[in-house]
Amino acid sequence: MKKYLFFTVMFSLILSSCSDDLNFENREYVSREQIEELAESSPEALLVVTNGVNDGTNAFLRSFNSYGGGAHSDFGIKAFDLGLDLMSNDMTQSISHWFSEYYNYTGREQQNARATSTIWNFYYKVIRDANLIIQLTPSDTEDPGLKATLSKALAVRGFSYFNLIRLYANGDTGIPLYTENEFIASRASTSMIVEQIGDDLERAYEGLSEYTRADKTQIDKNVVAGFLARYYLEYGDFSKAISMAEQAQTAGTIMTTEQIFDGFDEISNPSWIWGAAITPETTTTYASFFSNISNVNPGYGGLLGVYKNIDKRLYADISDTDARKDWFVGDATTEKWDLPKYANVKYIDATFFQGDYLYMRVEEMVLIEAEALALSGNDTGAADVLYELVSKRDPAYTLSSNSGASLLEEIRTHRRIELWGEGFAFYDMKRWNSELDRIYDETNHPTWGRFDYPANSNKFIFQIPISEINANDEINEGDQNPL
Repeated sequence: MKKYLFFTVMFSLILSSCSDDLNFENREYVSREQIEELAESSPEALLVVTNGVNDGTNAFLRSFNSYGGGAHSDFGIKAFDLGLDLMSNDMTQSISHWFSEYYNYTGREQQNARATSTIWNFYYKVIRDANLIIQLTPSDTEDPGLKATLSKALAVRGFSYFNLIRLYANGDTGIPLYTENEFIASRASTSMIVEQIGDDLERAYEGLSEYTRADKTQIDKNVVAGFLARYYLEYGDFSKAISMAEQAQTAGTIMTTEQIFDGFDEISNPSWIWGAAITPETTTTYASFFSNISNVNPGYGGLLGVYKNIDKRLYADISDTDARKDWFVGDATTEKWDLPKYANVKYIDATFFQGDYLYMRVEEMVLIEAEALALSGNDTGAADVLYELVSKRDPAYTLSSNSGASLLEEIRTHRRIELWGEGFAFYDMKRWNSELDRIYDETNHPTWGRFDYPANSNKFIFQIPISEINANDEINEGDQNPL
């Protein structure tokens, strides 16, 4: 593909500009021997090169305008988290505005393709940059800085492929696979992509075993453990999902009842494992997560009334003694908040468009552990883990006496409540083989978003962007996912 021809040239330009140790006669090609020579002679110089791609704060994960055109629904992975939650049963959007292409499902189609193109372009750019770091760094390096940099690149590549394959795979027909050793521009098999994800994350986990990060914006062993917990749960290796979820939990503690009302805008919260610290210099103002999800801040929610609300059935499933019910406006609080019933007040930015971005927290890992235990047949263990979380939300909650499918359903309901708005609902809907069910008596989904699709519907598979089909000779219209 043309963009990868450019990428090959970019290797030499970056290397030659960052190090006097290299003097290439042919600047369109950087040999592995030259890269290894640089690493051996001057690891610091190679770190300059790799840090030029990744500044250590993972700023690329919140980059704006991947699609082009300046859409305010295009600001990195938190945009995708919000958009995909809007494709589930659990979140409603009051009026058609930014993110409507997710809520009404037009964005996953080949035409009207801003959403599908944005996701595709974004993650393949992350993969491209990760491949650059991996290509530059000898796999057997013993330099601590290079080893950590290599491992982080493997982690973000695995993370990116994991998110892509769950959206674009059609059975075992997967997506293009680009690594430091593979260049498959056609649709590689899903099983091949899944294997690559596991390899990347396991190598990253091992490579970060001795690394200590400076702060929560950086990926370390516990963050990768969280990636692996998600991966193993998705693909049915429940014992490893439990082990990795337990490891990730060592990075923090479950929020107290008071802490769950901090607005989910502070990376200092003790339950946060990984996130982004947003500052006056890094904020994208109106094109940002809190601008779009918060119903009380001066953004699209608070100013224009593009409310993000909870599905009324899920709200009804929250016990009246559960503190999480106050994440949403009820009959008694509509006047207090001056918002309609079911509007979320979980997300509140205490600053002006500087709310920090949450990527992973301890509670998610607790719920992964509970679900994996239940799927393994360990009902007692699953109930104990669930109690550890829910008893901190609901003082009236008692240890569950459910078992089998009933216990699994209870765990999943609490997962939907606890992680509402954090980017898991659509992926979970697909993983659980659930249907999209928005048309019901007294539904609070607006008419323009009322759809019912059966479990495993083709509607849950994103179309390959038409721009990719036009640019990639190995993918044609006959390779497109079904409408």
